[in-house]
Order: sequence, then C-alpha cells, then structure tokens
Amino acid sequence: MNLPLRRRAIYTGLKPYLNTTEMAQALSMWETEFSLKPPYALASFVTRCCTTDELRRVRTQILRALITAIESPESLLLSDPGSQVGKRTLTDEDSDTIVLDAKNSIFVALSGALWNAVDEATEKSIIDFILRNLTHLKLNAKQSQKIKDWFISRNIAFPCNFELATLQKLINLNYIALCEYYGPVKADKLLSQATHEVEAEAAQQQFNLHDLL
Repeated sequence: MNLPLRRRAIYTGLKPYLNTTEMAQALSMWETEFSLKPPYALASFVTRCCTTDELRRVRTQILRALITAIESPESLLLSDPGSQVGKRTLTDEDSDTIVLDAKNSIFVALSGALWNAVDEATEKSIIDFILRNLTHLKLNAKQSQKIKDWFISRNIAFPCNFELATLQKLINLNYIALCEYYGPVKADKLLSQATHEVEAEAAQQQFNLHDLL
C-alpha cells in the first residue's frame, strides 16, 4: 500500500472523530512519525491523537476504525486529503459549506430515515451495494468521488446539489438493496415508514416527497 493510499485509510478512519485542526495535526504526525512504522504502532498513534477527554473516551473506537479502514478495499476509502505536513488546519478545496436545495435536503433526510430503520450490518451492506452501482448514475469523476465520500462517511455534509434524476436513482438503489436483504414486502414497509418520518420536513420545504420515489 503506497503512501497516498495509506493516508486515505488513516483519513477515513479518523474522519468521524476529529475536527479540521485535529485532523491536520494527526495526518502530519502520522506522515512524519508513523507512516513507515509497523501496524502495531497504530495504538501509540491513536493515543497521541487523543488530546482531549472526549477523544480519550473513544480511543478504542478510533483504533478499531483505523484498522477497519486499513483493511478496507480502496473503493471504500475517502479521497486523499493530501500531505498535511506543516499545515495548521486541514486544507480542502471543496470545504465551503454547500446550501442544499429542497430536493437534496429531503433526499438526505429520507436516506437517513431508511438507514436508521435497519441494523448496522445491513446498513453497511446497503451502502456497499450503492457504491458498487454508482457507475450507473453516469456522474462525472468529481461528482462520483464526492458522493462516494459522503456514503462512506455520512457524518460529513452532503457534497453538492444533484439533479432530481440522480437522487431518484440513489433512492432506487437503496430500495433494491432493501429488497435483496428483506424482500419486497418488508422493503415497501420500511420505505413507507421512512417517507412518513420526513413528510413534515418535506412539507415545510414545499417539496413533493414522492418526486424522489
């Protein structure tokens, strides 16, 4: 595994836990002090990353997340943040906050409602299914990478405003995956429940929720 790929794995594992300043410091430390060390040095790396009581309480989860990311295929890793050596905060050309329009905002809410209705293992399987089928959406390379990053690390902001047809296809991929794991009857029930959960939000934004379906 080359340096950029290993950095992507470290970034993917740390992303849910560190803010931009902490991330830049962690990636710089990893690259200069730990990138050439054997895997068992990860425990020491995580200990040094956990500079607050809040982080120290989840140290074990962070270590587990890093090990999982390192063992994951390249397709499930976030894009390379680049070298952060000597930088004080994480640099990201796409870090500006995106103001989502109604259809994209409701898509995020509906997707979250669907995933919250299943167990963690099934959620991961659904996401893996969607990632394997993103090529069917015919997005450009930048859009494809952005949506892939969001699916992998869903605590980050939705990356941009997609066309309605793209959002419809993503919801359809969610539904197909639910059918594979639960069958069409339960999949229909889960989709109906999720739709009901976000109806009020859709109405507030004056968006016809069924346009996504």
